[in-house]
Order: sequence, then C-alpha cells, then structure tokens
Amino acid sequence: MKGPQIEFVHVSKTFGAVQANRDVSFTIAANSLHGVVGENGAGKSTIMKILYGLYTADSGEIRIDGKPVKLQSPHEAIALGVGMVHQHFMLVPTLSVWENIILGQEPTRGRLHRHTILQKLSALQEQYGFSLDLEKTIEELPVGHQQQVEILKLLYREANVLILDEPTAVLTPQEVDTLFEKMHALWKQGKSIVLITHKLREILRFTDNITVMRQGAVVETVAAKGLEERTLAEKIVGRKLATLPTRQSHPKREEVLQVLNLGVAGKYGKPALDHVSFSIHRGEVVGIAGIEGNGQHELVEVLSGVNRSYEGSARLLGQEYNQVPAYTAKQNGLSVIPPDRHREAVVLEFSLAENFVLGHHREDRYGRNGYLSPTKLSRHADALMERFDVRPRNAHLPMSSLSGGNQQKCVVARELSQSRTDFLLAAHPTRGVDIGAIEFIHQQFLLERDKGAAILLISSELEEILSLSDRILVLYEGRVVGETTPSKTSEAQLGLWMTGATA
Repeated sequence: MKGPQIEFVHVSKTFGAVQANRDVSFTIAANSLHGVVGENGAGKSTIMKILYGLYTADSGEIRIDGKPVKLQSPHEAIALGVGMVHQHFMLVPTLSVWENIILGQEPTRGRLHRHTILQKLSALQEQYGFSLDLEKTIEELPVGHQQQVEILKLLYREANVLILDEPTAVLTPQEVDTLFEKMHALWKQGKSIVLITHKLREILRFTDNITVMRQGAVVETVAAKGLEERTLAEKIVGRKLATLPTRQSHPKREEVLQVLNLGVAGKYGKPALDHVSFSIHRGEVVGIAGIEGNGQHELVEVLSGVNRSYEGSARLLGQEYNQVPAYTAKQNGLSVIPPDRHREAVVLEFSLAENFVLGHHREDRYGRNGYLSPTKLSRHADALMERFDVRPRNAHLPMSSLSGGNQQKCVVARELSQSRTDFLLAAHPTRGVDIGAIEFIHQQFLLERDKGAAILLISSELEEILSLSDRILVLYEGRVVGETTPSKTSEAQLGLWMTGATA
C-alpha cells in the first residue's frame, strides 16, 4: 500500500501571542521522500505535530487522500497511518525492545501473548530489513538501534507516513548511512517519509522535494535535485550568507591549556576518562569528536571547574584547576558554553538582563556592595542584544520566551563579552540551533581565535568540527584514539574512530 497524500490547506496555529504557523499550505505526495526545513521558530515542527495530532490547528484543514480530517491525538493520527519519531526518543530504558514497541498497544482483554507478539515483530524485521535483539533492554542498545526501535514501533502500528524530527542529531556518519538505507527501503515498499532537519547536506541527499518555511509560513516547495546547499541555506534565512574567514596558520604561541594523563572515575568501576593528554595554544581551535557518552561530559566538568576530583593534571595558564575556585578561573579568562543550556547555562524564569550576567554577577561593573544595578544590567543587555542580534530586543523578557537559537546566542554573548577570554570551552554550541544562528556563532568563535583565544570545541556535528578546528582529537571510551587535521581526514574516517576503529 502506498502512503497517503497529505495536504495542508491554510493551516494556522498560535501559542499565546506567538504565531507558530501562518496560513500554511503545501502537499506531501503519496509514497514520497519529503523534506521540511527552516530556522528555529519557523514552524516546521509545529506543522508536523499538528499532522501527528499533538497540536490542534486554530484554522485551516488537513486532508489525507483528499478527505478532511480532524486529528485530536497521536492515537487518531496513527489510526490514519501517520507516525512520528521525535528527536528525543520516547522509550523506557529498563524495558525490553519488544515491550517498548507494544507499549500503549497492549490488549485490554485477555492475556498478553508474548510468543505471538515476538513472531509478528520478527516478521516485520524480516520484511523491512531490521535485525534488533527484541529481548534486550533499551539501555543496552546504542543510539542508532534505539532509533530503529522507534521506527519499528511505528511499523508495528501500521504507519504509512513516517515523520522523522532531526533523526541524525546523535548518529555517527555510518549510522546516518544505515538510517537512510532503511528509510529508502521503506519508501520502496510504499511508505512516505517526511524529514525535518537542520542538516542541509542530508536533506538534499535523501529527499525529492523540500518545503522551506520562514516565520511560520511556507516560502516555497522546491525539487532537491540539482539544488546547491548554499542556495537552500539562503532560501531558509532569506538573505545571502557570509563566508567564514579563511583559517590562518600561526606559529605555535603560548600554551593556554595543558591536560596530562587526566583520569575521571566512571560507572561500574570503568574510567570515564583514561589517561587523556593534550594541549591548546593561543589562536588555536581544537575539536573533540566522539559519540556522546565517551568522556566528553566528564572532560567538560573538569575544564569548567565543576569537578575537582580527578587524577593527573589539568592546567589553565599554568594553574591547576582543582587549586583555583571556578569563579576565579572565570575572572582569569575562562569562558564556558555548557552542553545543556537549560540545565547549565540559563535560568528560564530570569530576565534576559539577569541571564547576561550569570556567573559574573559579582563584578563591580554590574553593581556595588553586592547589589546589582537594574540600570547597568539593562544597558549591558541592550548592548549585547544589538551586537549578537538577539531577538526580540527586550531585556526584561524572561529567557523562556526566546527561541532556542536566540537563547543560545545569549549564552555565547555572555561568555564572549567578558573583559578577557583566554580559553573558550564550547560544548555542543550549536545543538538545536538554526543555520542563521550557527553562521553567526561560528563567526564569533573565529574572531575570538584570531584575537588569541584558545578554543576547545566539543561537538557531535562533524561538519562543524571539520570547518572550525585546526586540530581534531577523537574520544572513544574515555581515551583519545585519534588525532588529525581537517585537511587529512573526512567525516567517514572520524566516524570509524568514533566507533572504536584504531587510527
């Protein structure tokens, strides 16, 4: 059976004063590979969540195979053949694969026949080319296999339209290839695949048609064939993109960071970091590539001053981290962009003005005798919002009112506006950020590098690592398993090292 044709007809949706979708009209053809792209806040995820029944449209209608439908819940969407794999998986780690797949579909009467369910799932795996161990728990599976569980869950529910929201955000290049191979096989068997992503290279490679959204509305739907990545990017942001400055080669300058035989204890007696050694000099960007959970989190904790219980040595400008208070390190040139902005970088309930001084609020320029000056905070915030193009430009708004991209700009603005930045620790600085904000953040990093800052960039985005780094280190199971330069490697080679292949 071919996946149904989906039509959005003048669909609008508001959340309070924010218009998420504005008069959206476009068509997803039956049995198609369709992409939806746009900046943060463009409305792409919202329109797909309306199709999936998570949200209800304020006006307009959705038609499936020409018939108007009213979708009030995901259960209703699934009944009509529409399923969605979210960016953050909806799985219970302690349950088995098969238990997760049937969760919510258990029989309301009679016994649950495990053998019958396993037979059906095995037949589905054979039909669609999956090879998951159905008895393993989710927490035992690598991320790529967890994603396959989400897809198999939709196939078990007989979905014919599969919506994938940022599906490659945490995958290696090899896992991305596997995912797209499976999606293409599903398309050949009549399914329709809808891909939402910021990764333009992937959407051009995988889809046939692409709907571009901006500020809640559809700009146009274009054919992917023959379309250049830069052209698509400029359609998304509505302007010409700047070109990153050419990487300048500098003779080695002063050593800013030295890490020597660094060790941090992990779970179950296995080290999270195991004899890690490297250094970074002024005017240098060192990229750390690796699948999440291979020591990056522990490295950030040490180098941001949070974890002071480590073995070996970590020195910033000659001073051992565990001998200097974290606040003093910040005063002495340390800037940190944490991996999770909501948990570690901003307070959503605080105003923008207050967030712009978090971690630096003791400095005299923001107040006196322990009291913050509202006037000084507002002036400081206004200047940073202008310089870093944070929108909307209202210093009194709560941080929660901004899009993800603008929240991240606030974090970058705060950390790069200090009196000095000798060492910038940037962990996943553009995660969940749209192409316009990514472009801006990358420009700011390179400006800091050229001013003499040493930068450690930790990112799961290999394209980001390759475009910004002067040197690249690969972490696997807490060890550095490879060191290279962008000119001597590729995403494929980095992906192999990330999965444990030796350099």
